[in-house]
Amino acid sequence: MREKILSSLKEYALEIIISLIAIVLMFLNPNKAYLGVKNAVSTYLNLLPVIISVALLSGFISEVVPKEKIKKILGKESGFKGMLIGAIWGTLMIGPAYAFFPFFREMINKGARVGVIATTIGAWAIKVPWIPFAITLLGIKYVLLLNLFVFVYAMLSGLFVEYFMTHFGKGGQK
Repeated sequence: MREKILSSLKEYALEIIISLIAIVLMFLNPNKAYLGVKNAVSTYLNLLPVIISVALLSGFISEVVPKEKIKKILGKESGFKGMLIGAIWGTLMIGPAYAFFPFFREMINKGARVGVIATTIGAWAIKVPWIPFAITLLGIKYVLLLNLFVFVYAMLSGLFVEYFMTHFGKGGQK
């Protein structure tokens, strides 16, 4: 029993420390503590639909889409087409990147190339819904050129990540 308690304390040390600091701060300044909790709950509620959507998408991919299909579309044999799909997919994605990391892990487990996932994350910098607004402020030439460079950079960074992971890392595979 004692070993179990010590193990739990070690495993959740950071959470315990943060909780203790929060409790102390609540006594030192309850108004700010209330605002902090209020903002945290508000942020969580705003992100909840994205987190649930990503969880459902991950579950769908995991249970419905065959591994061979993922390998064919986004795997090693996909070549440039797979990188292009990753880049286009990244430009269309919305929401916080960290919410999608479990989904990306599932895609890699299903056979997607690490480079395709890195390309997707890099292309995420392009916000398609914001392009018209950016054009009105910065001009069409600048916005289109900037997004083109981000798109190309995303693909190049995907290739670099893939190269280094296959030559110096685990290749992204479990």
